[in-house]
Amino acid sequence: MNLTDVRTIKNLASKYNISPSQDRGQNFLIDEKILNSIIKLSNIKKQDNILEIGPGFGVLTNELLSNGAKVLAIESDKKFSNHLAKQYSKKKNFKLEQKDILKISNQEISNYLGKDYRVISNIPYQITGKIIKKFISSDLPKPESALLLMQKEVADRINAGPGKMSLLGISVQLYAKPKIVLDVPKESFWPAPKVDSCLLEISRISSKPNYDINEDKFWQLARIGFSSPRKQLRNNIANSLNMDQEAVKSALKKSGLKHTARSQELSIEQWISFLAALERN
Repeated sequence: MNLTDVRTIKNLASKYNISPSQDRGQNFLIDEKILNSIIKLSNIKKQDNILEIGPGFGVLTNELLSNGAKVLAIESDKKFSNHLAKQYSKKKNFKLEQKDILKISNQEISNYLGKDYRVISNIPYQITGKIIKKFISSDLPKPESALLLMQKEVADRINAGPGKMSLLGISVQLYAKPKIVLDVPKESFWPAPKVDSCLLEISRISSKPNYDINEDKFWQLARIGFSSPRKQLRNNIANSLNMDQEAVKSALKKSGLKHTARSQELSIEQWISFLAALERN
């Protein structure tokens, strides 16, 4: 069964009475070249422990299993789960859970796959941010790395530098190293989404920040800063922390920042320096 053939996918959709939902991010990869590139970039080895989120009809699942990976597939949709169970349940290196990925703890995943698992998935666009938070900046234990097929606009935000930084970008870059490794056009999917996608590699995921910081204080400041990203940072901070504007301007200056700086302009290092300057004032 060629799962990258659009006719095969359409026939399966008809067989299981599935109408792909754009709202749920149900867009199926039908580009064999892109699929092969994903597998090559994943560098799968036998006995690698892989978590796949929302496998759908198993386009990626089939290749992961064929390359000898041990796969835990989390699929919330019963119709897709029925298909996956029929296709792969007899394989010893495959386990299927019909659950919401956001309702499963990382510990449950680690209990099955071990501490050295990786995430390789075509993730639903509408919960991309929540998935990123769950595996990169929130729950423990974290995966070793992640290779995620996602909306390019979101990947660009995650991978951005000062000038285009976002809270999502900081939440990844504080704990890991993101890199866009493959652009994927919308025509590579059925049904075709309205936007282009890309493959984002998130490597060197750490259980702790890559900087010596107080996480609670850092995140409090960053969240305040990005609460109104178009406003100058000093206004957000002064209003939310009930501080004098001059004191905030002084802290900005000590951090090497302009008093007109906005949140998206700061690097992680500058956020840390700014936090330290605020605490000294």
